[in-house]
Amino acid sequence: MTFTPFETARLRLRPQEARDAGFALCIWGDPITGKYLSDPVLDDIDDLNEYMELLRSLSDSTDCYYVIAENKVTHQPIGTCCAVVKDGGSCWDIGYCIHPTCWRKGYAKEMVNALVQFGAQNGIKTVLADVAAENAGSCGVMRALGFTPTENGTFRRSGSQTEYKSLTFKKQL
Repeated sequence: MTFTPFETARLRLRPQEARDAGFALCIWGDPITGKYLSDPVLDDIDDLNEYMELLRSLSDSTDCYYVIAENKVTHQPIGTCCAVVKDGGSCWDIGYCIHPTCWRKGYAKEMVNALVQFGAQNGIKTVLADVAAENAGSCGVMRALGFTPTENGTFRRSGSQTEYKSLTFKKQL
């Protein structure tokens, strides 16, 4: 899904494009950075070319906003986020990932807050985010932004046997 880019104090959030596939693959497929994501670990991808084509076409999605957050000054990508449209457009299920060189600098909170505000401006009433319960950093981001844990569950990373306990965080707008 496309949208007009928007900015925060330090970031420019724009639609993910084909040229961003390599960056997305590097952070989503990394065993540390992508530990709590559902995307497969890079070593577990059978056909890398096919997977790269999938990443290049994410902007064609009709039910999800795929977003690149880049530094406004350097134009370097620092992370990704997405919002899956649910419940006839009144709810978004979001996810995000920050490049490790940008961890602990407030970028996750800034990026997620901007995504939530973008949703509010576009009529979203509820935002959900599934977070691994042991991911203290992401749980902290959710709580700092006013999300409340509402459900317990589990998930596995694609291609992995490791199961994580998860919390579904919810925010009413």
